[in-house]
Amino acid sequence: MLFTILIPHKNTPDLLKRLLNTIPIREDLEIIVVDDHSDPSIVDFKSLSSMYKGNYVLMFNDGSRGAGHARNYALPLAKGKWVLFADSDDFFNDGFNDFLDKYKDSDADIVYFNANSVDTDTYEVSNRADHLHEFHEIYQKDKVRGELIMRCMFTEPWCKMIKRDLINKYSIRFDTTAIHEDVKFACLVGRYAKKVLVDNRQLYCVTSRANSLSRTQSHQAYLDELLVFSKWKRFLMNNYPSMGLAKFDYRVYNFARHLYKDNILFKEEYHVLRETGFSHVYIIGQILKYLWKSVRYKLKF
Repeated sequence: MLFTILIPHKNTPDLLKRLLNTIPIREDLEIIVVDDHSDPSIVDFKSLSSMYKGNYVLMFNDGSRGAGHARNYALPLAKGKWVLFADSDDFFNDGFNDFLDKYKDSDADIVYFNANSVDTDTYEVSNRADHLHEFHEIYQKDKVRGELIMRCMFTEPWCKMIKRDLINKYSIRFDTTAIHEDVKFACLVGRYAKKVLVDNRQLYCVTSRANSLSRTQSHQAYLDELLVFSKWKRFLMNNYPSMGLAKFDYRVYNFARHLYKDNILFKEEYHVLRETGFSHVYIIGQILKYLWKSVRYKLKF
């Protein structure tokens, strides 16, 4: 078995069928779908088991545990030399089969590729892959900097073909947070890969859905996001100190403002920052920095 594609799924059987129809049927490719406790009134599990005519495994997550847990659950059963990830509401584009043939014997640890993005219902162009387009453009102009960005800033699980031996050697797994569960995994495979390749073809389509989890911001999701971005910031500080992280800076700016806007949330956020290894001195320094910025903005100087 050369390729394993892992797919978390929850309550979107029609979209999953669309995805499976874009994956070539090959003897050297297996698909593992992990159902994250779908509603039986929405999903016909018997039909789900027969959606793909090739090598197909359907697993059931232990309760509703999220995409990170689903991927972790499936990884030990993967047989492929290469592992790829897809979300059940996305799909692959023409050329994917040729891509598999081209890189199946590569000595790289990761092969990155490009994506486009559309609305899942209307197929109108969306912006969810814009950051990836930017990364690829940087790579075309400056391969050293572009490769570094791919390794530590491209954090989604899709558009990567990863050697399973790399994942197993370093026991790399996904977080199980409610949101951004893929950041740690992507950073670690990027960190430990000895050789990476970049293919500029848009072989994957990431879709936009109004009710997707990535657009849902509960109180816990907000704290999970700060937790993930804080770990990401620590990872960059320890391994790539020249790399900034605007997403972390923006969250810490909001955290500083919560000192006088939402004291309860401020305390929870402070605990998250401490949990991820930031010292009291660093945190207080960030608070003073962003409070001073707020004062300067209000006073317009």
